[in-house]
Amino acid sequence: MRMNFRFYLAILSTSTLLASCGSKEDKWEKSPGLEVSVAKEYENGRPYLTVFYENYGNDTIEKIRYELIGITNGIADTTLRYIEPPKLLRPKDRHTVPRHIGEDTVKADAVTVGQVWVIKR
Repeated sequence: MRMNFRFYLAILSTSTLLASCGSKEDKWEKSPGLEVSVAKEYENGRPYLTVFYENYGNDTIEKIRYELIGITNGIADTTLRYIEPPKLLRPKDRHTVPRHIGEDTVKADAVTVGQVWVIKR
C-alpha cells in the first residue's frame, strides 16, 4: 500500500508540473522596430562573434530569437539563437550580448542575421 501511494504521488506531481509548464505558450512575432546585427571581431588573434541588438520601435521586448547564418567555403549554415535581455528592452535601448568565459571562436568565414522574432510585453 505504501508503494502505491508513492507511485500515485509521483504521477500526480509530474502531471501538475507538466500542466503548469505547458499552460502558457510564448507568442513569437516579428517586430519591425528591432534590429539584430552580428560582427566577427578578433581578440588576441582569435575570431569571436559579437551580437548587437537595438530597439528602434515602440514595443517593449522580453525575449529575442534570431537566425544566425554562418557562411563557410560558400556553404551557408543557419542556427537559431536566443537573447534574453537582462531587463525588458524598451524603445531606443541598444545593447550587446556579453561574451562568456570559454566561449567558442567563430569558425565561419562570414556571419549575418536572417529573420528575427520577439516576445513582446
